[in-house]
Amino acid sequence: MRLPVLATLLLVLPLRLTAQAGVVRGIVTDTLGRPLENVEVLSVNAKRAARSGKDGRFTLSKLPFGQQLLMARMPGYQPADRAINMLDGNQPEITFRLRRVVQALDTLRIVSHDGCAAYDFAGFECRRRAGIGQFRGAEELAALRSYYWADMFEGLPGFRRTPARDSTIGQDWHIESTTGWRCLTEGWNGRHKTAADENIRPDQIVAIEHYETYEKVPAAYKRLAWPREQEKPCALVMYWTRGFLEHEAKRRR
Repeated sequence: MRLPVLATLLLVLPLRLTAQAGVVRGIVTDTLGRPLENVEVLSVNAKRAARSGKDGRFTLSKLPFGQQLLMARMPGYQPADRAINMLDGNQPEITFRLRRVVQALDTLRIVSHDGCAAYDFAGFECRRRAGIGQFRGAEELAALRSYYWADMFEGLPGFRRTPARDSTIGQDWHIESTTGWRCLTEGWNGRHKTAADENIRPDQIVAIEHYETYEKVPAAYKRLAWPREQEKPCALVMYWTRGFLEHEAKRRR
């Protein structure tokens, strides 16, 4: 009886081996092409990470099949990201080129962010370059292909998923803060939420920014993070919607 079982296992084993998760290899350099050592390269979806060696090379293994958002980051450099699709076991070598960030004015930016536009989407990239909070732009959000609301925050620290009801899809998953005072407030396009934002779904969000403590919230948004009726300040998430950007573009014409 053991021989048929063994034969069956030998037939199934190659199928299982071919279905193993994929491997991504690559190199991280600066803008001049020089290898960068000790850069963290991570898969946001799979929550797996590796670091580059002296030659700038890295290997990420055991990645599941499907869409992956890869990010490369190191203090002193602007993070870079790349969306890939793990359709087969392995991927062509990937190159990340990180741009050096001047750190001389970081302390000033932490105090106020006043140099960035507060009520225009142009301020998003300004604050992102300052590196005070957590940011996800349109390309990163598109790579995540979010269905539930909490999917947009997958892989970002400072959140936990919580069940919620939605008028459009029924069962949904939202987010709660795990930092600061364990409370979370929202801003929409630099302001309070309006009626036009009520039924927005993840595919209509083009960018998000998150400030995990009240001290990091830009000065123009502190009123959103600490409403008058609350006894304590909260973390803040700012959403930027496609409809707002389209309206702004028409207004400028």
